[in-house]
Amino acid sequence: MFKNICTSFNTKTKIATAAAGILLAAAVCVWLGLKSNKTDRSAAEIINIVANIHQLYANKANYWMLDNNSLQSNDILTNYQYKNNQLVNALGKPILIGKGEDGDVVMPGEKSFDVVYTDLSAKECIDIATYQYKQQEILGLLQITIIGKEQSRIFEWGAETYKLPVTRPEAERFCSDGSKVIWTFE
Repeated sequence: MFKNICTSFNTKTKIATAAAGILLAAAVCVWLGLKSNKTDRSAAEIINIVANIHQLYANKANYWMLDNNSLQSNDILTNYQYKNNQLVNALGKPILIGKGEDGDVVMPGEKSFDVVYTDLSAKECIDIATYQYKQQEILGLLQITIIGKEQSRIFEWGAETYKLPVTRPEAERFCSDGSKVIWTFE
């Protein structure tokens, strides 16, 4: 009888351990799926941001005075997430809009602007820099710049080296924790 109780207990323990392992594996898969969905959503947000900016500046000769503050004061990006009064992407990382990696105000005569994702992990940088946009010509994408801790690189259409779209091995070479990805649009 004691032997039957031990065998029964041992079987129940094995089943419980297996069930716990399956639940843990499922939870990890869901977590990874949500994280990658956030990365995809974050990359896809660029399309809406650029469309809103193009709409605002459609009847203007250039992007003069464009930056995060002007978009907020014109109630342009009000449907997006903000954290501590800073525009953030689906990953919760800051978005800068303007000119250059710091999102400076676009000066008179500038016919392009930048959207900058900052403080990215290496994986986020790689996934976002290599995101394949549909109808890129409508967006007016001119170049993508990856700024890593040790090196940076500009990728442009038709360039002999480092041409768009950015490939995964190229992004892996330049992305690091704390990276920035800059999209330049006309």
